[in-house]
Amino acid sequence: MPSLVAIRLLVLVLGLCSLRVAGQGRSTPATCSPLCRCDEDGGADCSGKGLSTVPAGLSAFTYYLDLSMNNITELPANVFKNLPYLEELRLAGNDLVFIHPEALSGLYQLKVLMLQNNQLKTVPSAALKNLHALQSLRLDANHITVVPGDSFEGLQQLRHLWLDDNSLTEVPVGPLQHQGNLQALTLALNRITHIPDNAFANLSSLVVLHLHNNRIQEIGKNCFNGLDNLETLDLNFNNLKSFPEAIQTLPKLKELGFHSNNIAIIPEGAFHKNPLLRTVHLYDNPLSFVGRSAFQNLSDLHSLMLRGATLVQDFPSLTGTGNLESLTLTGTKIRAIPEDLCEDLSVLRTLDLSYNEIEELPSFQGCVSLQDVTVQHNRVQQIDRDTFQGLTSLRVLDLSRNQIKFIHRDAFLSLSALTNLDLSMNFLASVPTAGLNALNQLKLVGNPDMKNSLTAKSLPKLRSISVPYAYQCCAFMTCDSTHSSPESEEKRKDLGGDEEMERVPLVMHCSPSPGAFKPCAHLLGSWMIRLTVWFICLVALLFNCLVLAASFSPRASPLSPARLLVALLASSNLLTGLYVAALTLLDVVTWGSFATYGVRWETGAGCQALGVLAVFSSEWAVLLLPLAAVERSLAVRALMGKAGILRGGGGERREGRKRFGLAAALLGLLAVVAAFLSLYHGSAGGSPLCLPFSEGPGPGLGVTVALVLLNTLAYLLSAVVYTRLYCSLGRARLADPEQAGSVRHVAWLIFTNCIFFCPVAAFSFAPLLAGAGNAAGGPEMAKSVTLIFFPLSACLNPVLYVCFNPAFRHDWLRLRGRGMGGACDGRNGKAVAVGTGSGGSSRAGESGGSRQETGELGYECGMYTQLCEHCEAALLARTSSSSASSSSSSSACRHLVKSHSCPALAGGEAPCPRAEGCWADSGTLWAQSEYADEGDSFVSDSSEQVQACGRACFCQSRGLPLVHYSYNIPRVKD
Repeated sequence: MPSLVAIRLLVLVLGLCSLRVAGQGRSTPATCSPLCRCDEDGGADCSGKGLSTVPAGLSAFTYYLDLSMNNITELPANVFKNLPYLEELRLAGNDLVFIHPEALSGLYQLKVLMLQNNQLKTVPSAALKNLHALQSLRLDANHITVVPGDSFEGLQQLRHLWLDDNSLTEVPVGPLQHQGNLQALTLALNRITHIPDNAFANLSSLVVLHLHNNRIQEIGKNCFNGLDNLETLDLNFNNLKSFPEAIQTLPKLKELGFHSNNIAIIPEGAFHKNPLLRTVHLYDNPLSFVGRSAFQNLSDLHSLMLRGATLVQDFPSLTGTGNLESLTLTGTKIRAIPEDLCEDLSVLRTLDLSYNEIEELPSFQGCVSLQDVTVQHNRVQQIDRDTFQGLTSLRVLDLSRNQIKFIHRDAFLSLSALTNLDLSMNFLASVPTAGLNALNQLKLVGNPDMKNSLTAKSLPKLRSISVPYAYQCCAFMTCDSTHSSPESEEKRKDLGGDEEMERVPLVMHCSPSPGAFKPCAHLLGSWMIRLTVWFICLVALLFNCLVLAASFSPRASPLSPARLLVALLASSNLLTGLYVAALTLLDVVTWGSFATYGVRWETGAGCQALGVLAVFSSEWAVLLLPLAAVERSLAVRALMGKAGILRGGGGERREGRKRFGLAAALLGLLAVVAAFLSLYHGSAGGSPLCLPFSEGPGPGLGVTVALVLLNTLAYLLSAVVYTRLYCSLGRARLADPEQAGSVRHVAWLIFTNCIFFCPVAAFSFAPLLAGAGNAAGGPEMAKSVTLIFFPLSACLNPVLYVCFNPAFRHDWLRLRGRGMGGACDGRNGKAVAVGTGSGGSSRAGESGGSRQETGELGYECGMYTQLCEHCEAALLARTSSSSASSSSSSSACRHLVKSHSCPALAGGEAPCPRAEGCWADSGTLWAQSEYADEGDSFVSDSSEQVQACGRACFCQSRGLPLVHYSYNIPRVKD
């Protein structure tokens, strides 16, 4: 006996040692392929190595092998014969097209086989038949079209089978008939069109069945027979035309999905034989009818989703669904919600009634567990006091895109847990904040009537808010989010005054955020911009008023087309000056608190009227420039003898003035249309500057671009006309200084206005370019450019006229009553000249310096006195008769009188004795067309002395006063 016991103990010790050695050998593989990564537990990862064959050298104790994502195209026989302990084999993502029948032989312990994402065209049934321990088989994402009848014969332990994403056209009924242990089957993403009766009759253990994304049009009424334990059925994304009544044979069904089909009717009592249903997805079906009793008595129903039933008008009855936690009814024509809804849904947590036609909300007082309510895109007009009363658990409330005009001031009083509130896109004028102490996010954008400023004090925990207007963000940007209230300080002291509590600064986000065009404090921003704008405003108002006063004074001569255009340009520039003056006054009135008035200013009639005024004045001024260029071109051509539009009689000149006046009126009408077009879609109210600048793509940007293109066309036309004018002149010089000054004046106008227009146009197109805001300097630069360069032309245009156009000097002297300072005194040829201190100064001018200071300077025409007498006789003879002798007698003075004019008479003097006795330019008295023939050159080739005395001769002959510049006064010796 002792020997027998000793032998037994020896055998036991040897067995334990052998087991220990075996365990050590398995936990620490002796070898590993250099192409793989092996771990101590017997796993080998050879994935993504570009292998074309199974690597050799793996330990015999390997239980996990990953060969996925390689280039293996076939598995030869007995390739895994040295891996008897292998339990999981992954061959996914290769290019497998062939598996030898003996390739998997010897893998008696294999439980998981993954063959998905390969090029298999059929199930490798011969290779699978000896895998008796296999529990999970993945054959999805291949090109399998046929499943042989004996494919799964030996797989009695199979639990999960994936055949989805293949090319199957029918359910493999035969191969599945012996799989009594199968629990999950996936046949989705195939081409199955029909499910026959008893297709799954022997799958009594099946729990999950996926048939989604097929082409199923109809299913047999008994197709689900035998699926006594089925809990999940997925029929989504098919072509079912009728409700699948076969589900009534599924007593344990818990999750049902058949959304995105063509089902039109949900019959009465549709689910009365599925009492365990927890989730139903019916959305995206063209439902026209849902039986009121379809969802009754589903006591376990937790989620119901009915979306896109565009023809459903009645709210379904939910009696007996006391455990419903999520209800989604969207995209229907439901107009009313049952008053007793919350009596049946006491545990409801999520309610989504979006995109319906609901006009009135009942009281949700009984739904005490509600946490998320969404009623967006309906027709709700008001929120009563008891609508959300008692919902202490409500966290999210979405009432956006309704027609809400009124919310009771205590409507949110009991919503102590509310953190997200969306009231955007309504017609609210104010929002009650009582009870919103826990609110973190508030959306109010799209309420144009909400113009009052909000206060941050009533929303202490608010961290994100979107408001209708950027100015309303100013109240939230100034609050200190790290500031602790006295109550919190008291609590901190109670908890321990000596301990420092960590406080994390919270960031407030408000949109749309204020900026350069939406200022919180000052409209004009920095002092540099403000002073520049003030200067532009004062100069524009002063000089434009000066030009208008000189042009329309009773003492001024009749308006020629050129002076008429100058006066109209000054009028439009004066309106621009008034626009800038209004902005400066607004900046002063709202000093330091522009955000308080910004909303009402932008949306008010005042800003719209000011915007119309600004656009009208700017556009009219720009459109007048090509008209002025055309007028100067015609006038110069007439003087050069190339056109006769201004050389005719007084009637033709008056007709020309009418034509230019009519053209200016038509351009003004076009400017009016452009100004009112800027109001289209509120494009003129986008900023407090009231100009049609847009911050992004939209109708406002289209209006801005159209105006910029119109202005560009006007400048191009002006440039083309003036280029041709200068090319035709060549090196010739106009003798009349007033005509030459007008030509230079319009040239300067075109050049300067175009220069000032370029930066404004560049920032107008900036929103069309990605990242243009940063590239161009941002909103601050855009605002500065707009405030300075937009009105700058209105400031500089009258300055150019006053400084460079001789016509203004004459008009200004007449306005001061000094235009009749002297006349030729009979035959002595004495005249009074207005000194300019420039030009050809003479000894007479130098010797008569004292007289020049008083505005008088006498001179003697000298040897030209006899010519003056001859001219007088010739003029008298020409007046009395038109004989050839008188014409020849006057030829001697043609050279003297051509292209010279006498200044207009000052107030109080006798007017021109006849209509044709006035010059064609600037309304001054004239004799050119009467005393010069067409063969004469109208460019002066005589000296200044000859010009001056010639003008004196003509004035003497008519008894008219003479006023001229000192540099034209001849020397006494001449």
